[in-house]
Amino acid sequence: MVEVVSLDEVPLRDVWPDEARDFTPWLAQHPGHLGKALQTDLELEGDEVAVGPFSADVVFRDANTGHRLVVENLLEATDHDHLGKLITYAAGLEAHWAVLVAKAFRPEHRSALNWLNSLSGEGSGFFGIEVHAVRIGDSPAAVQLEVVVEPDDFSRRARAAAKTMSASTARYIEWWAEFLPAFHEAHPDWSNARAPSSTNWMNFPSGKSGVRYDLSFAYPTGASNYSLRAGLYIDDGDSVYPALETQRVAVEAALGFTLQWEPIENARASRFCAYLDPVDPADRASWPAYRNWAIETLGELRRVFAEPVRNLT
Repeated sequence: MVEVVSLDEVPLRDVWPDEARDFTPWLAQHPGHLGKALQTDLELEGDEVAVGPFSADVVFRDANTGHRLVVENLLEATDHDHLGKLITYAAGLEAHWAVLVAKAFRPEHRSALNWLNSLSGEGSGFFGIEVHAVRIGDSPAAVQLEVVVEPDDFSRRARAAAKTMSASTARYIEWWAEFLPAFHEAHPDWSNARAPSSTNWMNFPSGKSGVRYDLSFAYPTGASNYSLRAGLYIDDGDSVYPALETQRVAVEAALGFTLQWEPIENARASRFCAYLDPVDPADRASWPAYRNWAIETLGELRRVFAEPVRNLT
């Protein structure tokens, strides 16, 4: 006989006694939990972020799109006060996404979020997430975040279908739709991203805000053809780039291949990258080879750069 044990609910305030002092900092410090629920990679922008005389609980950035996501949280059932704050903070911070996290959602507040979603455009909307704490026997409490309200996929798809999609956009969606499952199989728990991009690039988290692993079809400077580029993209190149470049010899020795170290002129951003050249995004027969190179190269970059990135101040 297989032994089966029960999963027991834990009172939220046994885990986080105080909403502001315990739960909000926990959400801010563990973006992966919320990101997994939303199937995206989040980077912390700040907690208790000023919005006029008030403060938004937590503000994240989508690591792939750079879009802002604002979170309002409470350890009780939803109320008008927190819903109103969420709308106010989202407007004040010009956030693309607004997330209300609560112990339970009252029907009227679910309806309000659904109504707001019906008015929202593509690439923006409101989420409702219920938080639960559970344990098995005497184990430590584990968190469960359940999405109970989300933007209406059907209406979004209907609006998108009404638009003219270019051949290149459709091709990139198809490429990423094939790439992402293979990427997640090779590198589980690296990224929460599941939706294929409609652009020629996607970013994946490094564990440090402003530093991302990047994969893109690109035209290198002076080139006459596409290359597939895998590398590290750095928002704050003024300080982070020099710190990593001092480790160039050791990094390339550990990688076993040469990187292009590219400070981007007249911009704060910089990158270190490897190129597969030449490639043709329209050559679907070559996609498996491109995909294998990309997954292996990104994995090697992450293996070698993980510690230097983690040690950045």
